[in-house]
Amino acid sequence: MFSRVIKKEKQQEMEYLKLVGFVLLSSLAWLGWGYLQRRRVDKLPPGPTPWPVVGNIFQLGFVKVPHKSFAELALVHGPNVMTLWLGSMCTVVISSSEAAREMFKNHDVVLAGRKVYECMKGDFGDELGSMITAQYGAKWRLLRRLSTTEFFLNSRLDATSSIRTRCIDQLVQSIEEASGTSIDVGRTFFLMAFNLIGNLMFSKDLLDPNSKIGAEFFYHAGKVMEYAGKPNVSDFMPLLKWLDPQGIRKNMQNHIRQAFHIAGGFIKERMETSSLHTRTKDYLDVLLEYRGDGVHEPSVFSSTTINIIVFVSILKPTSFA
Repeated sequence: MFSRVIKKEKQQEMEYLKLVGFVLLSSLAWLGWGYLQRRRVDKLPPGPTPWPVVGNIFQLGFVKVPHKSFAELALVHGPNVMTLWLGSMCTVVISSSEAAREMFKNHDVVLAGRKVYECMKGDFGDELGSMITAQYGAKWRLLRRLSTTEFFLNSRLDATSSIRTRCIDQLVQSIEEASGTSIDVGRTFFLMAFNLIGNLMFSKDLLDPNSKIGAEFFYHAGKVMEYAGKPNVSDFMPLLKWLDPQGIRKNMQNHIRQAFHIAGGFIKERMETSSLHTRTKDYLDVLLEYRGDGVHEPSVFSSTTINIIVFVSILKPTSFA
């Protein structure tokens, strides 16, 4: 009995020491972070003094829209450039056309990077396959070049004018057939845009108006856009990103996975059933036939990368439907 009491006291003592150690480490980390931030502030443009933890988030105001708060803060802290802290995320605000011209004309390469939000980081955030998450560089320029010279080429778009006409005719017909009943306008236009992109990429219609797969893809694509637009506390406080307190990253990656699976099915079906001898060359052929130098560019595109390129290419235009 006595040994059990001693053992229990030792366990309580160990738990207490762990708690004290955690508090001390957290305090040291906070002090170290604050010291680094103070050093960084000396090299940054002027701005309002940030509050602990939350930075300047609450100084943007709840009643006024953000751009009005930015304008009022700029009158006090700098008419051209100022610094705001959104949590621990440093944000430089450009408040004049002159400063914007100077930065994006003379320093465009340095400032061409982008912030990749936590919800977009995951198994399907391959920076080689996505123009959304890829940082500016050789890989991003490769994707842009392929898009402008093969996908959005004027001659290709002109050659597919009949396809666009047919897709619009199908849209009108489906609306006429649904006359007298309720119609989901967003889904109807989504299917039209989806088939239009599908013809440019796969030389075929992908979905019919009553398609179950179309409704499923529409649902997951909508959820991806919804979660991408939600404010995520993990973006402002990186220490919490492993916790994902709002579940945004987990939910978004789940919807991306489902939509990615559907898009991959279209690629597999097209590769198994279509022959280049019976149709014109499309965007998927370009991706499959691509050969790079293997140094700054990949020697070939992997199946995963092709899936991501196709998924992003489909998602971006159809997300506005």
